[in-house]
Amino acid sequence: MDISIRTQQLNSLFSYDKKADLTDSHLEIVPFRFTQRIGASEINEFQKGLAGTEFCPVTDNHIQENKSFTYTVFTPSGKEKRDKAIILLHGLNERTWEKYLTWAEYLTKNTGKPVILFPIAFHMNRTPNRWCNPRETLSWANVRKSEINNLSNSTFANVTLSSRLSKNPLRFYASGRE
Repeated sequence: MDISIRTQQLNSLFSYDKKADLTDSHLEIVPFRFTQRIGASEINEFQKGLAGTEFCPVTDNHIQENKSFTYTVFTPSGKEKRDKAIILLHGLNERTWEKYLTWAEYLTKNTGKPVILFPIAFHMNRTPNRWCNPRETLSWANVRKSEINNLSNSTFANVTLSSRLSKNPLRFYASGRE
């Protein structure tokens, strides 16, 4: 089957809200809710000290989308428990899992292991919706270009990440801890 067709098929089934059965490949895509608990108070205290930016004046500890979110798991059909899994992360500035869905399906089918699609802190569905809105973030990208000499590659897609890291590079460390 053509990979672009399969990507479209999987994307149409993918949901953060409900399980999807992939009967043709004997797999399931199962959503799970994650709420930060282990180390939450330590991370919360650390995030309080990270200054906001013009487009996001609140401190990181107040961004609830990052603390409680849904992640999905590709798993072989059935209730059999497994003691191993593959964690599939994404690139920076990604907003959807679309291009990773065929990878997750392939890995699950060929290894028999569940594949966990886990979003990095402040990415995918762990960001406020307005951070993904090109109409809103394009103006932030233009402001950033005017403030930094010779900045030519600031786009609506990366302005939230780059602005926040420029304001306080410790965010990179904090996000990794999270």
